[in-house]
Amino acid sequence: MPKRIEYIDVAKFLALLLVVFCHSFKECSFVAFAYSFHLPVFFFLSGMTLKVDGLPFGDFLVKKLRGYIVPMFGLGIITLLFSLLVREILNWPIGDKFIYEGIARIINQTRTYALWFLSALFLANLMLYGLNRLFKGRLVLMGIGTLAILGIGILFNQKYNVNLVWNFDAALFGITFTYFGFLFTHRKMATIYHLVTDRRWLALLLGAVLLVGTYFLSSYNYTNYHRHLEMFFRIYTQYYITLPCALIGSLGFVLFCRGISNFVLAKPVEINLALLPLHQELAFPLFRDLVAKDYWRMVAPLPPTDYRFILFSLATMVFSLAVATAVHFFLKYSPISPVVNQPLASFYHRKKRPAVESLTDGP
Repeated sequence: MPKRIEYIDVAKFLALLLVVFCHSFKECSFVAFAYSFHLPVFFFLSGMTLKVDGLPFGDFLVKKLRGYIVPMFGLGIITLLFSLLVREILNWPIGDKFIYEGIARIINQTRTYALWFLSALFLANLMLYGLNRLFKGRLVLMGIGTLAILGIGILFNQKYNVNLVWNFDAALFGITFTYFGFLFTHRKMATIYHLVTDRRWLALLLGAVLLVGTYFLSSYNYTNYHRHLEMFFRIYTQYYITLPCALIGSLGFVLFCRGISNFVLAKPVEINLALLPLHQELAFPLFRDLVAKDYWRMVAPLPPTDYRFILFSLATMVFSLAVATAVHFFLKYSPISPVVNQPLASFYHRKKRPAVESLTDGP
């Protein structure tokens, strides 16, 4: 098993925490700032850990299917069942075709739950692998190919602005961030990489500066156009601002996480996959409409600047973490552990002891 890189795990976990918090919050300048890079950074991180040299396509494909597609389908079905359970508990209406339509959405994966970008990550990884093979690892040519694919995505989005199966339209944009993440950690860039990451204080400082720049760019875009970057519906509008802003924010966030990396922040990354779909479909409705129903009614009308609304959003995030952790460990030690990218527990591999042979021939 390859050794995990602590600060990358920190970045993955904190990025998902940012997603959960923003989903529980109201649109404001902070949400616009977070949304300017909170999904692109996952593509960037995917590129940072992408291994393509010398790896046969079959092995690469199997690895990515296990890492992205198995969880996408497996957790999709589990989330659908939890969603049904929540509706039963809260007495919400359930359509006659709820299960069938849910399964169809999981198969098509057009913005289904928060799992939708796993298929986009998968497709972006495949395209970058193809560019690497096509151009025999030449980084400049791979970059040109990546920008060409981005151009196709922009033209398609301007003309149609529709969701494609398996979120291929998002992958056309996501490959740009995957490439730059791949470039950042490539052996040919080792001098620059080590220069900015070996000293934690320098990584923290550079990361903070880039994030401040991201904040001002995102605030300008939000103030003037009242838009923040999304990978659906208003896909990458104002490209000349949103795309550079997303790239600067992703790099800044990664460097900032390098500066604060530690074991405590790295370990929880294990629950990311369970947290991804379940925070909206299970934790949020249970917390808002069952556990803290009266308090939610009180704070819901409040502006996002009110400390009571902020505290409630933080409490929602903590509750989501608790729920996702419980589900994750249940799945981790179940026979379907691959749906959360975990190996089958060791006790499932125990062989039965051979029966002791009788010392006599007869009864």
